[in-house]
Amino acid sequence: MTLRLDRLLTGFAALFLAVVGFLPLVNWIPGGLAAPWYAEVAGDLANGLGIALGFGIVLALSLKRSWPVGAGQRAARFPRPVIALAAFVLYALIARLVFAGRPLLIDEIVQVFQAHILAGGRLWLPVASHQEFFSSFHLVEQGGRVYGQFPMGGPAMLALGTPFGAEWLVDPLFGALAVLAFAALLRRIEPRPGVALAATLLFAFAPFAAFMAGSHMNHVTGLCWLVVGMWGLSRATAESARVRDGLLCGLGFGLAATIRPVDAAAFAVPAGAWLLWRAIQQRRPGVLLGAGVALALPLLLLAWTNRETTGAPLLFGYTVLWGRAHDLGFHATPWGPLHTPARGVELINLYFLRLQSYLFETAGPSLLPATAALALTRTLAPFERYLLAGSGLLVACYFAYWHDGFYLGPRFLYPLLPLLTLWTARFPASLRRRM
Repeated sequence: MTLRLDRLLTGFAALFLAVVGFLPLVNWIPGGLAAPWYAEVAGDLANGLGIALGFGIVLALSLKRSWPVGAGQRAARFPRPVIALAAFVLYALIARLVFAGRPLLIDEIVQVFQAHILAGGRLWLPVASHQEFFSSFHLVEQGGRVYGQFPMGGPAMLALGTPFGAEWLVDPLFGALAVLAFAALLRRIEPRPGVALAATLLFAFAPFAAFMAGSHMNHVTGLCWLVVGMWGLSRATAESARVRDGLLCGLGFGLAATIRPVDAAAFAVPAGAWLLWRAIQQRRPGVLLGAGVALALPLLLLAWTNRETTGAPLLFGYTVLWGRAHDLGFHATPWGPLHTPARGVELINLYFLRLQSYLFETAGPSLLPATAALALTRTLAPFERYLLAGSGLLVACYFAYWHDGFYLGPRFLYPLLPLLTLWTARFPASLRRRM
């Protein structure tokens, strides 16, 4: 029964990626969005894939006899802190040399503005006597208060660099910490050292990850805490789990929720269900309670900041600014057309089509190795089922969200990096095993 379920999960995931990542559904649905660039980009990727495969086969044959014995095992022991340090240097260089250390998108600008408010010991500023000269997109002006529309966790992370005038260093730092947390997670869920090293390198140096980590976007700090939560979950679901493992798990997901609540919910809900099932099965509720307490503390802090700004614990600034039309669901949007299930399919299709180029910026389609590895996978470990469930919930949430989140790539899919880099790294081993 478990084998059949695993095959169903991996088969569905591979089929889903094959459909939304390779077919231009958005161009086939009439009257909506479009990807006019699809034919040109698909042709380039197909040509690049053919050239890369030919070169790769020649290189593999030439190195087959000369490759040093045990080189793979020695490389797999490469220290992960060195990789994280190299990633930090790369991200910082991108932040300074590419983005000039400045926020560019309005989302970044407003969150840096809110970080300055927080660094001054306040949650909001009083409305100026002539506020019309200071107003900005994504700034809420309500009840004599001015503050950013975003959850406070993201600006609070940026505020760590504000006293030093170095908000631009915050995302590179948290991007490097995410690399360390992901490497620690892989040590628990990936038994093959070579695959774990490859996944760590892909996670650290994929262009999509690197350029986002050089920005001021809250996706980077959000993903860092998500990976910390996943690492804690891998410990909390082990036979030797202790309360502190539950605390680590809950704290990671809780802090992620203060930054990007939807992303955190997508991965925290299946994690909570798994911990609850284990607590009932083993009659040991300590780990579950530890996770619940650690999760609740950041959420209570988020609710307090909401009450002090919007006036209600569960009311966020973007809902105050744009109304309930901003929230998830199929309805009229704050601007633009009605969000329908058909438009949701268009957006998801656009995200994955863009990811083919932006994820690894390789000659061929970036999603091809992960899709093939999933199709070749027959059995899953419990954590792998969780990773697929959380990733599926994330995609479902953004299927129901109206905004086209494109900046430095399809940014709403940024939390899929753990899943995609892991299965991309597994592709050579999966292919070798099947052949």
